[in-house]
Amino acid sequence: MFAHLVGVFGFVAGTRPVGGNSGAFRGDYAAPVPEFRQGLAKLAQLGAAVVLLVCMVGVQSAKGIAAHGLPAMTPPSASERRGDAEYLYRIIGKVRFLFFWLGADDVGGARIAWRGDDRDRAVSLLIGSEPQRAPRKVNEWGYVREGMAGDFTTTFGIRTVTDGDSPDEAEARRRQAGGLAEFGVICSTVSPVEATSQTTSIYVPRDATYRQIDRVLAVLEGNARWKERRTPRPSEAAPGFLTALDRLMWSSATARGAPGSIPEVSRLSYVYKDAVYDLTARRVERLSQLRTRSGVLRNLLRTEFSVRNRTTGWTTDFRVTYGTEGPLAGVPVHAQYQPNWWFRVELELDEGADVPPDPSSEASILQRIETLCQR
Repeated sequence: MFAHLVGVFGFVAGTRPVGGNSGAFRGDYAAPVPEFRQGLAKLAQLGAAVVLLVCMVGVQSAKGIAAHGLPAMTPPSASERRGDAEYLYRIIGKVRFLFFWLGADDVGGARIAWRGDDRDRAVSLLIGSEPQRAPRKVNEWGYVREGMAGDFTTTFGIRTVTDGDSPDEAEARRRQAGGLAEFGVICSTVSPVEATSQTTSIYVPRDATYRQIDRVLAVLEGNARWKERRTPRPSEAAPGFLTALDRLMWSSATARGAPGSIPEVSRLSYVYKDAVYDLTARRVERLSQLRTRSGVLRNLLRTEFSVRNRTTGWTTDFRVTYGTEGPLAGVPVHAQYQPNWWFRVELELDEGADVPPDPSSEASILQRIETLCQR
């Protein structure tokens, strides 16, 4: 899947990216031929992109966050901040070769949706490749919905599973599965003191795309075997990756200070599955404008984030650019995930993108999801 959400990203933040855990450019001038070929294959795989997209999702928090040099604040409710809102994105994959980047544009899309009010709100991310446009007609996709009701947060997520230490390994897994595609699934409930997660893997016909989530649900409703995981929730930890990311983006986007000043953003922990992670803003800079297909966007913040598993030490980096004014305050407009110096995946706001509706906007689909997670 595009990783944890990186493999999130495994769903929200849990597998290692191909090529190591650093996204820093090493200053090389040309990609070796084997790595270049792997890069082309990786464009077709699109696994890193799904991870990135999930990273982009933001969701309101119930409590304020104190950033370095900033007072603690209570973010407004979902209705005050965005109301029912949706944003569309397109996926771009790029491989560095010699002195230029070779890219595949518009190989897939994503939709982020916010719904609900202060006590009953949800954010969802649907992301996937378009087989008719993607290299090798690859079909990789995922869906995550995080809903909050009072002090409890419930997350449902599915993603295609083609992870591997190399593009060749990922391709081998697809061939072994024949006409079926493997999907990983999670249902998680986070209380003020504990996170309880149910996970499973299922096989669905390979031609099922992110426009047909009902086909995955049908298999899940059959004989899926769930595995339970539990972990204590530290008092300072956010109930999930999406919530933690949104708190950091929102606090920096709305920080009061001198015109043009750079807000400082603190580290924030969160729980996911059976582990605690730290989400850190490593660098924040102001961007006067950014040209996109949706027009010229102004007065933005570009932040480099890092995620670290406290137990394993696993880390990954990604970068998000988001607005500071009006309806785009704290909303991602561009994101980038670069697992090594020669490959990167980008997300860009594109209101003209052809992306399927949010599955949970259909009452019958939402009811099926809720029933599955109540088992």
